[in-house]
Amino acid sequence: MRLGPAIRAISVLSALLFSGVFVSCGGGSMSTKSPAKLTLIKIAPSKPALAKGTTMQLVATGVFSDGTEQTLDASLTWQSNKSSVATIDAQGNVTGADEGVALVSASSQGITGSASVTVGLPTLLSIAVSPFQSSLPLGESEQLTATGSFSDGTVQDLTQSATWTPVAPTIASASAQGLVTGVSEGVTQVSADYQGVTGSASITVGVPALLSITLGPDQSSLPLGESEPLTATGNFSYGAPQNLTQSVTWTSSGAAIAVTAQGTVTAQKLGVARVFAVYQGVTGAASVTVGPPALLSITVSANQLSLPKGESEPFAAIGNLSNGTTQNLTQSASWSSSVSTIASVGTGGTVVANAVGTSTISATSASVTGAANLTVTPPVPIALNINPPTLSIVLEGSRQLQAIATMSDGTTQNMTGTAAWSSIEPAIVSVSPGGLVTAQQVGSATILAQSNNLSASASLTVIPLMAVSYFSLIDSVNAGVDGTYRLINPGLTAGNSSAGSLCAMVYVFDQNQEMNECCGCAISDSGLLTLSLLNDLTANTLTGNAPRAGQIKVVPSTPGPNQQCNAASPSPNGVVVGWGTNAQNPSTGASPITEEEFSLVPLYGGEATVMENLCSYIQQLGSGSGICTCGTGG
Repeated sequence: MRLGPAIRAISVLSALLFSGVFVSCGGGSMSTKSPAKLTLIKIAPSKPALAKGTTMQLVATGVFSDGTEQTLDASLTWQSNKSSVATIDAQGNVTGADEGVALVSASSQGITGSASVTVGLPTLLSIAVSPFQSSLPLGESEQLTATGSFSDGTVQDLTQSATWTPVAPTIASASAQGLVTGVSEGVTQVSADYQGVTGSASITVGVPALLSITLGPDQSSLPLGESEPLTATGNFSYGAPQNLTQSVTWTSSGAAIAVTAQGTVTAQKLGVARVFAVYQGVTGAASVTVGPPALLSITVSANQLSLPKGESEPFAAIGNLSNGTTQNLTQSASWSSSVSTIASVGTGGTVVANAVGTSTISATSASVTGAANLTVTPPVPIALNINPPTLSIVLEGSRQLQAIATMSDGTTQNMTGTAAWSSIEPAIVSVSPGGLVTAQQVGSATILAQSNNLSASASLTVIPLMAVSYFSLIDSVNAGVDGTYRLINPGLTAGNSSAGSLCAMVYVFDQNQEMNECCGCAISDSGLLTLSLLNDLTANTLTGNAPRAGQIKVVPSTPGPNQQCNAASPSPNGVVVGWGTNAQNPSTGASPITEEEFSLVPLYGGEATVMENLCSYIQQLGSGSGICTCGTGG
């Protein structure tokens, strides 16, 4: 390059000019002039003001003796009289160190220029918004912060001082304190402004966030064996709560409860357990206390729910518990009847039917009630009795029996005409369809009556008939007239007209009721037996003394072995009727002879036994005396 020597020549010339040497080239000669001197230094700006921490370039201008001015950038010495307020470097860059006023100077060639520097407050350089980028669920809020960076290198929290403004307030709102809330899904900028400086952040608003899960009920007391559905409600950052029962994952702690996938809790064991619902990382919890099994319902029952008036029926109350078991509450339940005039109920559940109609029988325990309907129907027979229940009836006699039903309400009803009558021993006693009994032969019989599936019985004893007549032997002797006694077998023995002969067992008593004679005389069927008072009945007395008067007792009896009639061993049966003629006392002037029918009277067992024993003694101890004859002396 050929430019190099020319540039160097220009530089030398400039130096010479600056030093005051003037070189003249003309006419082949050079002249020299004295250089101009520095007379004044001016600093610009003359009164600089800057913020703390900021730097300003000062310029020093030299004024020379020749009136010229020139910027001085070399051979200068810069100084500050208060370096704590302002510092200045060799190039004239002044920096504010602290608030205040300092004097800075520039010196060269013994000349000094100065300027007063005022250092003020630091200036805000920038604002940083944090977080710079944020993803915010719809409805949720987030606090932004604004940090200012100042000229002195400090930073300051401007969150409460800045003015917050969202670019799209339909997406996000911002409070005066920088709290940003998602309004709708989208992206927007939020700016913080202070002293003309702005900082911003990007806000992305997404779908609402699940904040919490609430379980209902929060605390549950559940009887053993019972179940309860729980609900899980999601609380979101925006919008109404949502039912998450079918969406959450259900779990439980402890063996006291079990929970299904749908949130139904079942009490399995006494104690306390926790149940949890989890969804999108959020958990809700509830406490469940399992207590004794609860009474769910009461079943009221009875063997009969239709009861005749007057009858009673025990009702039962069975409690159905929450754990599937049952409990008998019959004695502990509180019983009631909806219509007590129709049916009343006692403490232990016994119901009494009072009147025809319908009533509801209820049992209550622990505020739980069970009920059953009872229908009261008209009274029904509950017992049947024959009146009289025992009866003694003479042979050939009849007696009307009555069948009386005792009704369920305590009343009675005559069932004689409708009852079914029967005799277990019809040969002894027969009974008509209307309850009329007739003695057929001596013995015992049972009569039955049946009605409405009820039966009753009566015990009947057939008593043999004894023919009785009185005599006066003294009247017969005084009148000279023998008494005659005729005994007839009417052929009605044991209800059979062809029963054959009977024995007339004859027992003769004197006026002192002592047996004088006895004998057994056969009477054929429909036959007649005539006895003489003097020659047959009083001719062979045991004492040998004829009685003055007395009584003749004739007992019809079935013949013994070989058709023998032995008055000492009678078998009372059959019927014998008789008539007797007796002489009268002549002094009365009445008819000398009267006829009188034998009286038929019952022969009771005690009397028959006495006569049987007395006759046996006569036969054994009388040596032939005391034995009457059967008509041979007539």
